[in-house]
Amino acid sequence: MAIIDFSNLNSFLLNESHFIKPFDCGDEDLNSFLFNKAILYKKELLATTFIIENQERTIAYYTLFNDCLRVEETNFTSKSSIKRFLRTFISHPKRHLTSFPAIKIGRLAIDESFKGKGLGRLIINTITHNAINTNNYQACKFITVDAYHTSLIFYERLGFKYLSENDQYEDTRQMYLDLTNLV
Repeated sequence: MAIIDFSNLNSFLLNESHFIKPFDCGDEDLNSFLFNKAILYKKELLATTFIIENQERTIAYYTLFNDCLRVEETNFTSKSSIKRFLRTFISHPKRHLTSFPAIKIGRLAIDESFKGKGLGRLIINTITHNAINTNNYQACKFITVDAYHTSLIFYERLGFKYLSENDQYEDTRQMYLDLTNLV
């Protein structure tokens, strides 16, 4: 894996006055979102997009929005598996909560010419660090993502877990990272 020099990269919140430099991650849906929807989502307060670029290209972007991880019967095989899941995340004896505050990674894309160089891990580490700091102002227990099958191993290596086995045949799988042990 070739490591890139991250010192010559600019990272910032996308706004409508910014010209988006060339970008191609190899996925038309992700490319289209950046060029056609990211600004609109920002204006409508639906999602916030961060851009990472160098002098010539947009090399990556990620989009975040508020979420909640819901513990629902459809995600589990039995009520006892729901109870086991809740015991994992709530230390007090009254485990009546069924939804937990989260930040969702709506999109994460890296330009084809920069894949496999550690940038994805750096982005996830940045998101995690910022989510932990969010807890100084408002609660955030999880980072969630609906991961494409091609990205599952990437998220697994970074500590994300599957919410359910019931979605393994869907286009995406819901995954989460528990921030509790990282604080």
